[in-house]
Amino acid sequence: MRRKFIELLDQEIILADGAMGTVLIGRGVDPNALAEQNLVNPDLVRSIHLEYIRAGARLIETNTFLANRMKLREYGVEDRLEEINRAGVRLAREAVQASEEEVFIAGSVGPLGALVKPYGNLTLADLANAYIEQMSILVEEGVDLIIIETHPSLLEALEAIRAARTVSTATPIIAQMTFLEDGRSKFGDELRRSLEALAAADADVVGVNCSGPQMTYDIMERFLRETDLRVSVMTNAGLPQLVAGRQIYLSSPDYLREYARRFAEAGANIIGGCCGTTPEHIRTMAEVVRGQVPRRIREKRATVVTVPAAVAPEPGARVPLQTRFQEKLGREFVVTVEVTPPRGVDCTDVIDRCRQLVELGIDAVSVSDNPGPRVRLSSVALAHLIQSHTGMEVILHFACRDRTLNMIQSELLGAAALGIKNILALTGEPSVAGEVPQVTSVFDVNATGLVRILHGFNHGCTVAGQDIGQPTAFRIGVTVNLAADDPEAEMRLLEERVEAGAHFALSQPLYDVGILERFLDGIGEFPIPLLVAIMPLTSGRHAEFLHHEVPGILIPETLRQRMHQAREPKREGMRIAEELIRQLRPHVAGIHFMVQGEAVATVRELLSRSIAQTHPPLSN
Repeated sequence: MRRKFIELLDQEIILADGAMGTVLIGRGVDPNALAEQNLVNPDLVRSIHLEYIRAGARLIETNTFLANRMKLREYGVEDRLEEINRAGVRLAREAVQASEEEVFIAGSVGPLGALVKPYGNLTLADLANAYIEQMSILVEEGVDLIIIETHPSLLEALEAIRAARTVSTATPIIAQMTFLEDGRSKFGDELRRSLEALAAADADVVGVNCSGPQMTYDIMERFLRETDLRVSVMTNAGLPQLVAGRQIYLSSPDYLREYARRFAEAGANIIGGCCGTTPEHIRTMAEVVRGQVPRRIREKRATVVTVPAAVAPEPGARVPLQTRFQEKLGREFVVTVEVTPPRGVDCTDVIDRCRQLVELGIDAVSVSDNPGPRVRLSSVALAHLIQSHTGMEVILHFACRDRTLNMIQSELLGAAALGIKNILALTGEPSVAGEVPQVTSVFDVNATGLVRILHGFNHGCTVAGQDIGQPTAFRIGVTVNLAADDPEAEMRLLEERVEAGAHFALSQPLYDVGILERFLDGIGEFPIPLLVAIMPLTSGRHAEFLHHEVPGILIPETLRQRMHQAREPKREGMRIAEELIRQLRPHVAGIHFMVQGEAVATVRELLSRSIAQTHPPLSN
């Protein structure tokens, strides 16, 4: 089987299936009972396999991604591990037989969901034993190959390959890791080095899964064009959006088809889907994948990765804090700019950038809270440093994700003690970990609950009614999705948050003023000051990514075509931003800039071109 599979890979690109887990969830299955469906709802699992095959998939994965002992123990069904894995293989085989197609069955093996010493309690022997236990069953039951997927750590992925080879030297192995936008895993493993290490450990195919199409293409294109390894790519259908308690993925089948074409042209041997991809996505991708011959690039080039030396931060002397944002909000037009904490302790560049924004007359900067799963400097610490060393008022983004109720209250009291007076209350995006994005996230409190906590602090008491002494003076912000699929539900949510104590609202980046007008038609006068985010487009691809992959952002076809046709896309993106600001100015309380690259220069130009009212600098 190993030779047959490899020979086929060298002849044509193989189309794999999409996400079993999120399809099951979409059909009403409890996210904590996905693997059990092999036993309690076999007809459903079998039918989904068959749908993928009929959509054009020649490689399907067993519903065993979460079926290792450690994950099953979390769900209370570890005693049924063997039954679940054997049934998973049998159901896939029955679907293949019913289809009468030649289809490979891959035994799906996900990460164990626990850390290895010294960061956690597991040893390498624990990893090996858990993997060998599951893989032995899958191989004995007759899978055509093993797919090790969604691993955030090279260490664990290598241990999984070693376990697979312990079980069988003849079974083909696909080994896939998940990477972030900078081409590194959550544990800092660099993409090229990691994939080459997986191949050296005897994986037949190496690759990437569980991130959005455009990001995956950006970090993989060069590797695909230069490597002579066999490579698989299985992307999500964009980022999930929580709608009525369900995770909804926004990328359309046509959007994934375009990226499937790009991956095929760049050199991928296997192309498939991960979170959010459905049989309809795979059917559309089949149009550009089935029958294609892989593009082989034999010349392999060395890549040198340089690591910059750490630089000690020198933020400068303390500057008295001005409170222009709180004083002007709801009375005068305000302008804010978003900044992101660095990935280390050096915050010199961020503070220098904020000093320049002070000179432009910006009313406040907002500090994002650990965007993405990469570890960053504490947003509370950075907010305090910015206020202390620039005099610029800060809006602290505060996400409830992965914070317990007690932790939330303690951190907010700490923020108040450090002089932070503006909080943007966020639920937080789910952590993405395999087919079930929400399994590693903690949500004791949502954004509305956080508003209530902040409102209670402003009245001197905790959730439990405990007196905190001097009340806080937080100005509380919330987000609003002007482009929500269910505008009435979004309006009700906004009203609920206003009743809970919210003082202002911030929207996602807006590219169509008609969306705001329709929202206002439904809600009447906006109940609290509204700041609308402006993010200048940089290219046609940037526009397509935001429209198809980012929840809450809709970009009209006319604007996307303008960006594709522009001779100078960045200049055209600035023109569009200028037009939007002029149209929005009469209807909103302020503008919130979300800019990339040369942020200060971009903000300076947009201020000078689009906002007639001058913003004098703070007096220090």
